[in-house]
Amino acid sequence: MQTPSPAQKLEIARRVHETFDLPKRWHRGDWGLDDNGYTIEFDGNLHVVDKDGAYQPAEFDVLTPESPRCLCLGAAIRIHTGHVLGHDPFDTGETTETVSEIYTRVGRIDTKDRDLDAADFEPHLNSVIGWNDADERSYGDVRDLTGAVLRHLEARRW
Repeated sequence: MQTPSPAQKLEIARRVHETFDLPKRWHRGDWGLDDNGYTIEFDGNLHVVDKDGAYQPAEFDVLTPESPRCLCLGAAIRIHTGHVLGHDPFDTGETTETVSEIYTRVGRIDTKDRDLDAADFEPHLNSVIGWNDADERSYGDVRDLTGAVLRHLEARRW
């Protein structure tokens, strides 16, 4: 898997920040919902299970104010990393981990327990997910972090 360029990292951060333009776009507890309101799953690939029980690609078309789309921060990072790099989001493990590391560093999210777990292949992403899902987390916290990462990467461009 390719290492994202500084421009790609910035574009991913911009898309992640824009994902959370409204409080209703933030989700916790699982990955979230696509534009049709189906629960997003990562099980070998990115998909949803429709009302008939069939596996379908998750729909991320044009985001409208009426769209039920909502994502957890980890899903937003994984999905946008895949889209920016032109890969299935499920196949971006190392790259998603590289991008997630920026969020843990800027947000001072503790990763030490996961870093020590040899079975955890995505300690930074999983730490972001744990941070996102914490009871004390708020939409404002997520918005603050995504904005801080975006500003950090913008500042590094010059």
